[in-house]
Amino acid sequence: MKETTKARKKIKLAIILTSIVGILSSFSFTVTTFAYGIGDNTIPILLLYPTFILSTILVIANIRLGYILTLLTALTYSIMLTSEVGYFLVFNFKNSVLLAVLLLPYLAFLTLIPLTITYLTQSLGQKRIFQIGATAFSIGNFIFAIIDRQNQNYYDNIFIDAEISDNGEIILNCKPGFADSRTFVVKAESEELEDQIKEFGEFYQGRYFLQNTRISKNFRFTELKSITIKQFGGNELKNHLTWTKEELNGNTEFLKP
Repeated sequence: MKETTKARKKIKLAIILTSIVGILSSFSFTVTTFAYGIGDNTIPILLLYPTFILSTILVIANIRLGYILTLLTALTYSIMLTSEVGYFLVFNFKNSVLLAVLLLPYLAFLTLIPLTITYLTQSLGQKRIFQIGATAFSIGNFIFAIIDRQNQNYYDNIFIDAEISDNGEIILNCKPGFADSRTFVVKAESEELEDQIKEFGEFYQGRYFLQNTRISKNFRFTELKSITIKQFGGNELKNHLTWTKEELNGNTEFLKP
């Protein structure tokens, strides 16, 4: 009995310390979310932070509800941040700032899941199953964040300077913006594409300018595999056009997410 009590005290201390690390390290992205928003996750993240602080206070007061709230908050945070962490690990791992304000809180939340499960199941006969399951979930979540980038689409807007030759060949000069020198070229022959370029493009000195062209970029981890043109401005293409990396001639570095 005394050993169980000592073990629970150690786990409680670990939960409190990990929670404090999570609170401090997640403050930055919570403030950023409040200032700029991050789409559908804005409100949930803004609600989670005060809930997390409350749950930590309740844990310190040794109220069982605090451990349950901490578990639920950690689960929600870890699931919501998985995509962002995966992007960071694959494309931006050298960014020391994100290491502190994104990866650290994510690891803290993953750590809290098995810790709180262990504390809550100390008196259960099947506690080992719950504890192993919680640990497997946390490790699996982290691994999934990386594996998920094995085949991922990213979206972007580019500028296209299109030329249509007399024989119907279409040359698309693609760049980040109108005055940018970084360019790659793709070629196509399609009456449908030609009609849409003429309809949605701005004609000037024998060329058609297509601003805010919406594309999706397929990456296998950090390696570009293909691009697909989806829209010219706000106009959806009838048939999306896809080119593989080998068909892109020129500078494609700016396509990296």
